[in-house]
Amino acid sequence: LCEQGADSVRRLIARGFAADRRANGELMFGLEAAHSTARIVHAGEDRTGAALHHFLSGQLAAHVRAGRLSLAQQTSVVSLLTDSGAVTGAVVRDATGTLSVVRAAAVVLATGGYAAVYPQTSNHSGARGEGVLLAANVGAAIADLEFVQFHPTVLANTGFLISEAVRGAGAVLRDDSGARFMPAVHEAAELAPRDVVSRAVHRVLQNGSGVWLDATRIDRESGVGTLARRFPSITAATAARGVDWAREPIAVRPAAHYTMGGVVTDLDGRTSVPGLFAAGEVAATGVHGANRLASNSLLEGLVFGERAAHAAMSYLASTSRGGGTWHLRSAAATQLVADADSAAVTFLASDHAGGVGAAIGAVGHSGDRGDRDDGGDGGDLAVRAEAAAAADRSERECAAAIERWLGIERDASGLCQMAVVASTTAGDTARLAALMAHAALAREESRGAHQRSDFVSTDEQHHHHRQAWVVPAASMPVQHGVPPTELRTSTISSNHQRGVHAC
Repeated sequence: LCEQGADSVRRLIARGFAADRRANGELMFGLEAAHSTARIVHAGEDRTGAALHHFLSGQLAAHVRAGRLSLAQQTSVVSLLTDSGAVTGAVVRDATGTLSVVRAAAVVLATGGYAAVYPQTSNHSGARGEGVLLAANVGAAIADLEFVQFHPTVLANTGFLISEAVRGAGAVLRDDSGARFMPAVHEAAELAPRDVVSRAVHRVLQNGSGVWLDATRIDRESGVGTLARRFPSITAATAARGVDWAREPIAVRPAAHYTMGGVVTDLDGRTSVPGLFAAGEVAATGVHGANRLASNSLLEGLVFGERAAHAAMSYLASTSRGGGTWHLRSAAATQLVADADSAAVTFLASDHAGGVGAAIGAVGHSGDRGDRDDGGDGGDLAVRAEAAAAADRSERECAAAIERWLGIERDASGLCQMAVVASTTAGDTARLAALMAHAALAREESRGAHQRSDFVSTDEQHHHHRQAWVVPAASMPVQHGVPPTELRTSTISSNHQRGVHAC
């Protein structure tokens, strides 16, 4: 990431990406929280992600029109296909509900993270960890699911994110009395790392006060209209809610924003399963550690997306020639996968059909829940509607449990309660929550985006320690009353090994 990041951005700009520039034509660099210098390239001021999405989508569309790519929209992946241990395609469902098989010698997962399983989130509703579950179902190693980054400043009662760049430009956080609280928490105050700011905001809210982002000084010090010019999207969003944030503070709260965990990959996006690659937030490259640095997510997508594409094409060429050897090009990933395959713990998983040990791959968008084929002639519509409503209720209950027990601060008691909820709830969210609770229970320390109120210290023996596991026999259904699923799991540490955790 460090060696290739700048070149990836330069190539992007050379292809026509309209990065923000100063009046003299030089690139404009922004400062974000926990950065030591202004080095972030933006586009459209506070709309960089949307601008990048629009630019890359346009390039994709050109290839589709030229017939070099086919694009299936409104289509969800139901499961990955394997043959002799290698991924060979996928089963997909289109907008009409029709299932079909797509054969492929290589599959690249680029499905995003799982922050949308939290009710309070800055993410699109589709970011529910389905790629992680798809990979887990075919035996791919997954890691670091305990690390969920909360963005400290999301507009209250919305999922609208107030960019960290606003604090970089001089905005401060205040409680109901108007007092700043961050200077007493960290020497960098509002520009402290995200986990520090989110935790401080969370505690102020827990004490009964509101939290307010005060950006009024920016217009006072830099000239009227500076906020509107530099942050047009935020200005429009606040104005739509009847607030002039250039004149008054806005109410904010933390929300689940980015997930460091996912499918273990090497430096080229290879997973532990031949033929399966992953890039972006679905991948656990390890580059983000326990708490992603602001703006590194787009950079990771650019760098490792390109590397995964080249590796996938190379794999295609080798398989067509009868080769197709598969080995991970990263000592850390290799060790992580090896240990995940050799260690074992028992963990309370869902005892419903379709639980963690069952067909985890049979996931799609939210419309997949409650509409499984009953093998009959379509069934009674009322019964189906009741089942769908029950599934939605279970989903909401599970999401509420995730918010409460897998939030900014966790403890063993809450995590065990989360495991119980997951064990008695069907559905993809419950399966993912079970895996997250397992990971959070196993890490008996506080580090970055994983904070344990019952283990408040950072254990230095865990400095290079990551946890990975494989869900065995994922295609075997788990029937009600069957003992907990066995997960093969590993912890990498030279001298510190965690034991079995039971609730």
